[in-house]
Amino acid sequence: LESYILTMRSRVEPGAEYGDFISAVEREAFGAALTKAEDWLYDTFDATKAMYIEKLEELRKVGDAVTWRCKESSMRAEWIQAVTGTVSNYRAVATNPGEKFGHIAAEKLEKILAACVELEKWLKDTREQQDALPKHEKPVLLCADMEKKSQDLAQMADEVLKEPKPAPPKEETKEEVAQEETKTDEQTKDADMGEPKPESEPAKAENDMDVD
Repeated sequence: LESYILTMRSRVEPGAEYGDFISAVEREAFGAALTKAEDWLYDTFDATKAMYIEKLEELRKVGDAVTWRCKESSMRAEWIQAVTGTVSNYRAVATNPGEKFGHIAAEKLEKILAACVELEKWLKDTREQQDALPKHEKPVLLCADMEKKSQDLAQMADEVLKEPKPAPPKEETKEEVAQEETKTDEQTKDADMGEPKPESEPAKAENDMDVD
């Protein structure tokens, strides 16, 4: 508890690590709470562990929010770059599928492009809102949201792009061709043997019979 009080008091000072992420009014109130907890700590000799935990949790209700806003701010640029890169990569594939993805229908690739446009617009609009906010306000462009939306795009696009290429026509080997020809010859031979032969015409008498 003592360590938390001393650390947070120094970090929320103007110009310090958390200085921009807490308003002047909140800093004053938080500073008073830290001092009150510090006085209690030095004046109470029979406090139980549960009492220390309770005091610390009261302070962290404010302190954790400040810490979180600072952490979000420090990671935001990296996540913006990651989302932009994801959009760029899938847009490039959908626009120029090449030989690897050329077998995928154009309307399926259009779905990827539409999803890229949608995510790009969300990022642009939300980033503008974020830039207009003071750092001590709750952020609207969250790293967790950017991560999820980037993963959603990747999952959807990968599902389209994993469509396998159609199997190429099978080429018969010389052995298969020879076997097929032999089979055809045997079938022809069998057909000839089973076909009935035409009956011979009656033989003509060599000498006409005398007619009385």
